[in-house]
Amino acid sequence: MTSRATLTLGRDRYRVGPWHADPETAYLALTPESPRVRDDTLLACLDRLGDGGYRSVITSALHTDETGPFLRLGFEEFDRLRVLAIDLDEPVPAPEVPRPYRLRRARRSDRAAALATDRRAFPDFWRLDAESMHDAEAATPSTRFRVVERPSGVVAYAITGRSGGQAFLQRLAVDPADQGRGLATALCRDAMRWASRRCHRLLVNTQTDNQRALDLYLRLGFELTPSDLVVLRRPLP
Repeated sequence: MTSRATLTLGRDRYRVGPWHADPETAYLALTPESPRVRDDTLLACLDRLGDGGYRSVITSALHTDETGPFLRLGFEEFDRLRVLAIDLDEPVPAPEVPRPYRLRRARRSDRAAALATDRRAFPDFWRLDAESMHDAEAATPSTRFRVVERPSGVVAYAITGRSGGQAFLQRLAVDPADQGRGLATALCRDAMRWASRRCHRLLVNTQTDNQRALDLYLRLGFELTPSDLVVLRRPLP
């Protein structure tokens, strides 16, 4: 299995494929059609991944009430994400970026530059590849992809999605060389203004040790929620 695919086992469906940071690690995510899974189909999924040559498997970020079958089958917590939320009832200031930067809608040709920015902004294990960026864009019915550019090219981007009455800041990355210039703030405010047209709340998550991101979101009015997300990992026989 060299790319991500949907695996159907009984009534349960899994999104599976290689984890981009390690070809021997499989990625496993639940689908909207199967928010909760059974132990037997999860075990069958793990057998398929093992037969495919993977030596371990890592999950997408899961709500704690989704983890039961995984924990029973030997998964352990690999990482934990804090979830923050902001109510969108108040007007949001218009986003501003200093010259020579420009905030605009992303074009299809910007994806490669956005991925290069992502690689510079995140540790190896958490960088996006083309498939995972596509997954972030396809995760919700409505999506907004914005970039910040300077004359030399794209240096920051954000992907925001709307589903029902709730919005999600799926991904935000700023090139380390351009941090501290208000680009992340502008992208957040752009996401908030777009989300507020249809939604009353915007959610975002970040790793517990990403203090810079936590400080940004708290400064903009986000509040920590009581529910964390967890990423689980398990070796395969």
